[in-house]
Amino acid sequence: MKKILNVINSVLLASVSCLVMSTTVVAQAEELCLEGNIGCTFVLLSIPNNANNNSMMLVNNNRAIQPFSPFSTFKVPNSLIALDSQIIKNAKQQLTFDKEKYPVQKWWPSVWKLPSYNLSSAFKFSMVAIYRQLASDIGQQKMQSYVTNFAYGNQDITSGVDSFWLDGSMKISAVEQVTFLQKMNKGLLAVKPQSIELLKEVMLVESTNDYKLYAKTGAGRANGADKKDKSMLGWYIGFVENNEGVHYFAFNFTRDSYAKMKASRVVIARNHLKAAGVI
Repeated sequence: MKKILNVINSVLLASVSCLVMSTTVVAQAEELCLEGNIGCTFVLLSIPNNANNNSMMLVNNNRAIQPFSPFSTFKVPNSLIALDSQIIKNAKQQLTFDKEKYPVQKWWPSVWKLPSYNLSSAFKFSMVAIYRQLASDIGQQKMQSYVTNFAYGNQDITSGVDSFWLDGSMKISAVEQVTFLQKMNKGLLAVKPQSIELLKEVMLVESTNDYKLYAKTGAGRANGADKKDKSMLGWYIGFVENNEGVHYFAFNFTRDSYAKMKASRVVIARNHLKAAGVI
């Protein structure tokens, strides 16, 4: 009898644990950036097929136009520039970095310590050292020329050609992110069409019968000057192509820790896309 009771108790505990986990997942899945929450914004620009009635949705207008460091979302233009200038010739080309200039750090995640990278893996794993090397190879003058032609954010790369997007001089708002993505995808930037096609290959996150989602994450300290402040800024930007048209989006928010930011960054953005009927 005692053994039976122990088994029943184990089953009950497991059930309660599963219920708690399920409740947590459901609560997280229902989370959105709400109007009036100054700690987040979501911007969605929808351009229907064969129509002129474009629509833009802004959650928290003031934050939507507030510039922030792009952090790893700059890997989108950085990749495009490297492709267009032929530093990267295809998505499978092996990429390296100067380990003396950018030494491996103990805190690096395992995906930043792989034996080799190409554009697809470096982009997917947001490998900072590879992209700092690419920016150095592009050079200050060429980088400035592209950034200016793209009208990307405040176009300021003066804090360092290999670091300006990492809480440096470069700032961009969610609205500006969406504007850049639209110009890029519509071929309105002064780059070769094949450069955009290659970039879209590495940006593709999900492909279904109903839509294709292209996106990039970004994250960094929300207040980099204050080392005691552990709050983190999180980005998720991209666009969705579906039967109705193309939908460009940018989401950013602030959370009090990296773990909390990472856990809900993509979830919240996707919830907005679902609510809008985009995915």
